[in-house]
Amino acid sequence: MDKHRKVSLVVLFGIPLFFLVLSHITGRWAFFLISLPPCFLAGFTGFIVSK
Repeated sequence: MDKHRKVSLVVLFGIPLFFLVLSHITGRWAFFLISLPPCFLAGFTGFIVSK
């Protein structure tokens, strides 16, 4: 797996996981819900371009 694909997977899964933990701690689920579309868009775009 090349470097760009690893970065795409971190953006795709790591950042939403961070916001999920943050939302769980604070109780404000808007953090998680608002972070999903940009993370998925950037992650899938980077993954497709690296492929």
